[in-house]
Amino acid sequence: MKTEKKLYNDMVVLTPYGRLDGITAPEFQEELFAALKERPNLVVDLKETEYISSSGLRAFLAAKKEIRNIGAFSIVNANDDIMEVFEMTGFDAIFHIERSHDENKEIKVVFFDIDGTLLSGKTGKVPASTIQAIKKMQEKGIKAVVASGRDIREYKTLPLQDISFDAYLTLNGNLCLDKEEKLFAGNEIDPDEVEILVSIFDAGKIPFVLIGEDKRYINYVNDTVIKTQLATKGTIPDIGEYKGEKIYQCISFVDKETREKLERLLDKCSITSWNDTGIDIIAKTGGKAAGIEKYLDKMEISRNQTMAFGDGENDITMLKCVGIGVAMGNGKEELKKEADYVTADIDDDGIEKALIHFGVIDA
Repeated sequence: MKTEKKLYNDMVVLTPYGRLDGITAPEFQEELFAALKERPNLVVDLKETEYISSSGLRAFLAAKKEIRNIGAFSIVNANDDIMEVFEMTGFDAIFHIERSHDENKEIKVVFFDIDGTLLSGKTGKVPASTIQAIKKMQEKGIKAVVASGRDIREYKTLPLQDISFDAYLTLNGNLCLDKEEKLFAGNEIDPDEVEILVSIFDAGKIPFVLIGEDKRYINYVNDTVIKTQLATKGTIPDIGEYKGEKIYQCISFVDKETREKLERLLDKCSITSWNDTGIDIIAKTGGKAAGIEKYLDKMEISRNQTMAFGDGENDITMLKCVGIGVAMGNGKEELKKEADYVTADIDDDGIEKALIHFGVIDA
């Protein structure tokens, strides 16, 4: 097989062509070991690689063991099929891997979290550079879509009206609305699990919010609810009573210990934090990634034509499911580890800088 080699100071870059399988992998492994004798840091560029089998994976493992702690081993430009292999085998947790960022890739849609991504926690506003950057990309025909844990009612209370979004993936992607705010996809929590959630709501031991398609309501309000919502510019739902409607998301205002108890209790739900005392509870089959998939199916857009920006724990699946996942500089460390790229802080024009960096808009 053909393998191109380039040397840069203390780094060597290998670019294998074709497939890394049982026939070609042994030869490629020899190339890896030879490269490590020349430079301590190794980058494997997979831009010309079509697929990797188990033999190719074993070659990577052998090289990593050889490097040990004396150098670094990175894999870049992995296409969607190869990324699926890495993710299925857990190699994405062993190696530093970056998805393909083909310079000729045409980004057709960009997904944006709200709090800490569009909306600054320091100023309570959207940076002017962000507003202008989104307008520039929309003028080029690139769609801008909200992907947030907030619902559409809360969205309308936020200072985001200078931006005309093309769709809204609300409640962490579990209620998907088009540009006219009409529902095109939903993902309700399993009715059996709702029975337990309603029991928690009715018991009144912790502040608990139930959210349906048309309304949201809380069982009671305490100081934790007030402080959390003030800190995140959120609104406090009315106190209400469950009437049997479909539930798409729950919110609770609890400490870490109580969150862990809820995680052990709820078999069919997943929990993410958006604040030290604020958590979202959604169906395990839901999340921002699921909402994005529904939007892409509707618009007939492929994953590698997408980009997303986020800053929190509930953005991890979103950044992993798009072509280019960007973490804000002010984001959580666990998110940055999963991102393809970490941009500047929200208040340091982070969104604009990343869109320019990837050629989505001009400087």
